[in-house]
Amino acid sequence: MRVAELILETLHQHGVRHIFGVPGETVSDFTYALNNRTDMQHILVRHGEAAAFAASAQAKLSGKLSCCMGAAGSGAVQLLNGLYDAKLDRAPVFVVTGQVATDLIGTGYDQEINTEGLFSDVTGYSKTVMDEAQLPSILREAITTVLSERNPVHVSVPTDIAGRQIPSGLEKTTFPVKSSIICPPEAELSFAARAINHSEKPVILAGIGAAEAKDLLLEVSRLIKAPIVRTLRAKDWIDDDHLECIGGVGLFGGETASKAVSDCDLLILVGTDFPHVEIFPSLAKTIQIDRDILQLGKRAEVDFPLHGDAQITLSTLLPMLQKRSVRAFDQLTLDRNKQEQLQRQEDKILDSFPLKPRTVLTTVSSQSPDDAIFLCDTGTVLAWSARFLQVRDRQRFSFSASLGSMGFALSAALGAQLSFPGQSVIALCGDGSFGMSMADFVTAVRNKLPIKVIILENNKLGSTALKQEVKGFPQHEVELLNPDFVAFAKACGGEGFRVNDHKELRLVLNEAFSSPRPTVVSVPVDPSTQFLPPEVSAEQVYNFGLAKIREAIAPVSRIFLENEKENGQDLPEKPDRTER
Repeated sequence: MRVAELILETLHQHGVRHIFGVPGETVSDFTYALNNRTDMQHILVRHGEAAAFAASAQAKLSGKLSCCMGAAGSGAVQLLNGLYDAKLDRAPVFVVTGQVATDLIGTGYDQEINTEGLFSDVTGYSKTVMDEAQLPSILREAITTVLSERNPVHVSVPTDIAGRQIPSGLEKTTFPVKSSIICPPEAELSFAARAINHSEKPVILAGIGAAEAKDLLLEVSRLIKAPIVRTLRAKDWIDDDHLECIGGVGLFGGETASKAVSDCDLLILVGTDFPHVEIFPSLAKTIQIDRDILQLGKRAEVDFPLHGDAQITLSTLLPMLQKRSVRAFDQLTLDRNKQEQLQRQEDKILDSFPLKPRTVLTTVSSQSPDDAIFLCDTGTVLAWSARFLQVRDRQRFSFSASLGSMGFALSAALGAQLSFPGQSVIALCGDGSFGMSMADFVTAVRNKLPIKVIILENNKLGSTALKQEVKGFPQHEVELLNPDFVAFAKACGGEGFRVNDHKELRLVLNEAFSSPRPTVVSVPVDPSTQFLPPEVSAEQVYNFGLAKIREAIAPVSRIFLENEKENGQDLPEKPDRTER
């Protein structure tokens, strides 16, 4: 067995079925070996970033090992953005890169970069195979790291090493990687249980790490009558359709959940690394459950840190808890229902064109198949999806959470559709984000992946524009000149639809969702629609008003300057501020 073949076989043993990448000379041994296998597939993408995003999405959605590959030089560099997404969201991705021949390393040869050093920050393990006899031990260390730490790992293989035969007796490598189950000591659980039983207004803040313990968490919520508020990543496994869940918190959250957190006397964090600690109540006690000991107390001081897996910790804690007869936040649930009813009524009124973003997302939510997997891009599309996309029990939701990278959704949809071939995969994109990755729509066509891409087209970088205004600046450098996305989709060999009237939205979505081909749906949305956080500070209001004044006078200033130039008058020089 050759070096490239052993690496591929090891990856196959650990569940990898797709390797995303752009082929190159230094990885030809790998692509040739893949070409001769029927149980693994090389997925040729149009840019290395898409390869890493696709692998990251596979790992995040499945929890299993995934893989991307890049050739030496720029092929390796292109993977970085997607791998940082995997690193920050704790996705187990194995990355293979090519390298120049061993006798040329260090000579500044064509396309030579220090790939081992390049990937040292983005991965938990980065090594170069300098001799074929090293490979088994390097693979053992890499696999152990990626599965135990849920952190990407990197193996660089020089082109002259990749085709060498593995020495006899080293072909079979054992990987004694078993996921351990961690439970906090009984005494610590007892202290936490006592705090819960003595609290009057407990609230549970659940993150993506609580997904495996969903049923237990709901049982705890019902027992102690504590509402569940979720992080945005937790929308993947629990959303507002559960009576116990009263919505999200943070910038993209709602008023109901934010008020519950601010008013509680005990905050129970389960499986979350929530960074926005400014929403935490200053006087409340806190309990934090996490299997990663480094996360405990990382963001804010914790009164009762519980180092353990969510499932075993909650199952051990549950018998210690006392049942409550009164729900502490009944009124919050009623308030939430009233808000939802008002929003639905307003959506019926919002039939203007271009459409309001929330009208689009509520319609997508109601029309989407029961098994839909939503991949959402960064930007205003994420903000509106957080509030108005309802993710039902059998549906999934993922995005570039900690990195917050644009261009994620389309590439991620490729990985998701390959991992879950029988399910509907929907990429929710802004026109800015789609423009970053649109070349890989043809990858979906080539591989017959029936992904659906819904583009909210407002012809600008809406999130950046809003943040500029919140700082007091007028919108600038955010306008987009978009191509005809429908024509593009058809030119690639897929299908394309454009919504030209509010009455068409439901019909177009039904047609798109029933199509067996990759499909783009372009929906013009109102660029003036503002997304407001649950709480707005006085400073933000002032800056926003200042920005609007500047935006209003900017056209007048431009006309004045243009007239002055046409009349041949010299414009006054800017005063020297140092003389004042």
